[in-house]
Amino acid sequence: MLRHILGLIFRAVTTLVVVLVIAFAITRIAYRDPAATLAPRNATQATIDAIARSLRLDQPWHVQLWEYLYRGPDIQGSPIGLFNWPPALGYSFRKQTAVTDLILSKAPVTLSLALGALVIWMTLSILLGVIAARRPGSFLDNLIGVFSYICLSVPTFVSGVLISYFLFFKLTDAGYRWFPSSGYVAFTSNPLDWARHLALPWLTLALAEIGIFQRIVRASMLDVINEDYIRTARAKGVPEWRIYYDHALSVAINPVITLGGLELAALMGGAIVTEQIFGLDGVGRLAINAALDGDFPVVMGTTVFAAVCFIICNFTVDAIAWYRNPDSDALTS
Repeated sequence: MLRHILGLIFRAVTTLVVVLVIAFAITRIAYRDPAATLAPRNATQATIDAIARSLRLDQPWHVQLWEYLYRGPDIQGSPIGLFNWPPALGYSFRKQTAVTDLILSKAPVTLSLALGALVIWMTLSILLGVIAARRPGSFLDNLIGVFSYICLSVPTFVSGVLISYFLFFKLTDAGYRWFPSSGYVAFTSNPLDWARHLALPWLTLALAEIGIFQRIVRASMLDVINEDYIRTARAKGVPEWRIYYDHALSVAINPVITLGGLELAALMGGAIVTEQIFGLDGVGRLAINAALDGDFPVVMGTTVFAAVCFIICNFTVDAIAWYRNPDSDALTS
């Protein structure tokens, strides 16, 4: 067990370092002269050079990387290197704010969006997948399959616009103000308003994922349902619903948990399209605006944040898989 955990920690640290170096290299290639971008209009070369010196952008790339990791530029006398404690992700050139504070202020929005969508698509995918697996080839199975293919085929920006049009604009015109069009309300402020503001974004993301997960649940159930222990349960007179939702699903759910953790990690990095459509000021929107503004410390910070989310979710999924089957080598996968 300890060997498995140490192996996971080593992989996590290696992944984070590789992602950090690649992100650093890409930002330096994409933003060749950030000091000129940050300088006022019609600034002289002396002004541009002064900005580069103050932000240490005139240093060699390996020196800049080392300072980002260990020390970083001092803002108001505070060292903000990633390997300091508490860890910091740099300083935003545009917003004049620590990148860590920016990300932490946006993370609740993205976390709420990702977790709510996860609950919806996992619940519906399991329900539809089991229903389809009970009678493969039936009309209901084919109907659910068509629904899944539609969910897979329609891009998120199209489904988001359609959901917003029919469930907000049309309902509002009819006098039903069930869902706000955009914005975010903190859960601690008003849980009901929090859910109302996120209902349409949740549905948009859930529809995009149901097409994948429903097919996985169905395929896993069909693989499991012919196993010997299932036939034994039927011979003992166990109710059919319990055979599917208890005995078979407990085994068939393993690949769904694994893929669900990876999808959650991807969404935690920022559901960019959905955040843009519904006006949610999350991590994805922060990353896009930073990339357009040339604020590469924020780009670096959001990239590192996404990598950390992926590592945490992957570790959690491996731990759950080991807990469900301690005799397996799940933690080495």
